[in-house]
Amino acid sequence: MLVFDEITIIISACVVVLAILGSLVNPFLRGINVSDGEEESEKGQDKPVVPLTVIITAHDNARELGKNLPSILGQDYPNFQVIVVAEKGEEDTEELLKRFSRDPHLYVTYIPNSSRYMSRKKLAITLGVKAAKTEWIVLTEPSLQPQSDQWLRTMSRNCDDQHNLVMGFTQYDNETSDFRHFEHLRTAYYLLRRAQRGTAVCTNMPNIAFRKSEFLEQRGFLGNLQLVRGEYDFLINKYAREDESAVETDRRAWLIEQEPTNRSWTNRHIYFMASRKCLERYTSMRILKGIDHLLPHLSLLASIAACAFGGIKMNWIVLGAGVFSLLLLYILRMIISNNAIRKFDEDIPVMVQPFYEYSMLWHSITGILRYWRADKQDFTSHKL
Repeated sequence: MLVFDEITIIISACVVVLAILGSLVNPFLRGINVSDGEEESEKGQDKPVVPLTVIITAHDNARELGKNLPSILGQDYPNFQVIVVAEKGEEDTEELLKRFSRDPHLYVTYIPNSSRYMSRKKLAITLGVKAAKTEWIVLTEPSLQPQSDQWLRTMSRNCDDQHNLVMGFTQYDNETSDFRHFEHLRTAYYLLRRAQRGTAVCTNMPNIAFRKSEFLEQRGFLGNLQLVRGEYDFLINKYAREDESAVETDRRAWLIEQEPTNRSWTNRHIYFMASRKCLERYTSMRILKGIDHLLPHLSLLASIAACAFGGIKMNWIVLGAGVFSLLLLYILRMIISNNAIRKFDEDIPVMVQPFYEYSMLWHSITGILRYWRADKQDFTSHKL
């Protein structure tokens, strides 16, 4: 029956308002500035070319390095070097690097076998920085490939007196699942927006540029050497300064990452849980993420409860409000996320995007449980 009493009106109104709030509290709606390639190119034409050093740390990934190194060495840039820091004794990697030894841009160095009690990854980066002949360093991974031969040229236009740090964008390849594409981009919206609106916190994209002089003056990774991973997060967190971090989202500066294995995907999340407690300014972002999860789930539960209550009591007004709220939540979140995703050329089916958003909370809880069960000694280098 249609009952227009006070309780019916209040319940219906609250459910609809919660649906609206649950849709608008959304990282995709806050948005980030995306570079206009043509406009930015015109602005950067008069800038002098800054010498750059690309550092790549290799460890048991000769196949990925062999696939992606040619496109890095083949960048359309007049003054750059590529330093590959490898583990001594990795025969596949050593044989691969010998094939590229005649390239004038390439320089190879190795981690000493005697090095112990510190992160091998951070040691490799430090050795690469010390070997660099340029002020500006670009750091990335063997599993990433430039989308364009203009990668370095596009990144370099931010390497000026106004900036001390540049954050680039990365994207997973087409073989990677839609959910991982979605999660990666949703996280990027938090991190890139913070970098554009204030002081950068960390990054989920191994495509960054920083100053050698600052790295050496502040003793590199000092302050987080006890942790095995988190090198990109710590570089951003330690060296970022307000309004001095550039975010380069031009497509020509994108790097494409090969599909991560399930193990590397899981480890990436677990290792971040170990390192995030050491990151300054991360607490406020964590609270914001919590609110972004809380309101949509609260709205979803309220809508389902309204449907159940209206059906049991045969109160069609409340039932209709519940159904309307569910549709409103789904449609609004679908439109908002799809508009944001299209800016980065992601081809994720629009109908499943709201389900991905809701499932992220449960994936996060699963990751936390895995971290709690893990041996905490796996996350430390035992240096301290």
